[in-house]
Amino acid sequence: MFIVVAYLAISGNRGLWNLYKLQQEKHLLSDQVDQLKTEIKGYQAEFKVYEKSSAAVEKQAREDLNLAKPGEVVYKFSKTEFR
Repeated sequence: MFIVVAYLAISGNRGLWNLYKLQQEKHLLSDQVDQLKTEIKGYQAEFKVYEKSSAAVEKQAREDLNLAKPGEVVYKFSKTEFR
């Protein structure tokens, strides 16, 4: 009888081992939430910059989409090191 109770206390559905695993998962998820909150703050700051400045939007579009104004010449350089 004692063996059954001890087994259930340790490895049952609400046993110590399961509680330990849930606590570890809680810490992991808490760390992920903190990381995502930091990312959100960065995106919000970036959004404020783009909201206030059309020049910043144009610059980002040029870089990301390789856009150029009519008559402009775009030079691209590789990222290799010269020795």
